[in-house]
Amino acid sequence: MDKGLKILLSSLLVLILIGCTQVQAEENTAVDDHSAHAGHTTATADTHTPESDMVSPIELNPSKGTEIGAVYEAFLSPEQEGGEEEDTPDIVPDIFKSTAPSVPRELRTSHGHGVLAFTNDLSKAYVHVAVENVNPDDIVMFHIHCGRPGQLGPIIVDFGLKGNVSDYFEDGVITMEILNEDIAAVMDHGEGLVGAFTAGCPIVATLPTDKVKTIGGMQYIAEQGELYFNLHTAGQTYFGDIRGQIQRVELKTQN
Repeated sequence: MDKGLKILLSSLLVLILIGCTQVQAEENTAVDDHSAHAGHTTATADTHTPESDMVSPIELNPSKGTEIGAVYEAFLSPEQEGGEEEDTPDIVPDIFKSTAPSVPRELRTSHGHGVLAFTNDLSKAYVHVAVENVNPDDIVMFHIHCGRPGQLGPIIVDFGLKGNVSDYFEDGVITMEILNEDIAAVMDHGEGLVGAFTAGCPIVATLPTDKVKTIGGMQYIAEQGELYFNLHTAGQTYFGDIRGQIQRVELKTQN
């Protein structure tokens, strides 16, 4: 065979081998990429990472989720209301206007004490409120609102959607369970422009349309000190008769 022909054949063989190697490498890369995207690992079938023997710093007990965790307290008084009924804006819907003579804050003797308690798993909350010097027949609304002290904020829980609030306060005390659906019911009940501003609480003020839908979200706002009870009567409907800002309390453990 001619020497030149041998050199030519050798060169072609080298090029063919290089090409095959490159194709195989590309195929391997493609397989690896596919495995990575598919969530596959390159570990062998018998690989099994052992669990850590580190002991949890807190005893694990799922059943404790239903026990009471964070607890908040409020003392309701007329002095915490943001204004007098005579200051009610004219544009306020009639449902929020007083239908009986109003009494100035400094002359009202009504007051109350409220507790808001959350379960550890934030599946529910419990409300306990006692009031004095309030005629149950005068009560028209009872809410939990979100807002800073003195600020009128939207409603997050409307106890009127659960039943007749006058009946609940017949003995001066109300005890209620709150679930996620009670928060959702407020937003479902709100209608139009008024409902957009008065029903449902934003998780953060900068996102007013992203509203709390869960007990967990409600507890988050409570932790910021921006929840309050408001008891509305026929004579004090817009601002409310007595209001109480809800604050975190630490329960004393029993020895």
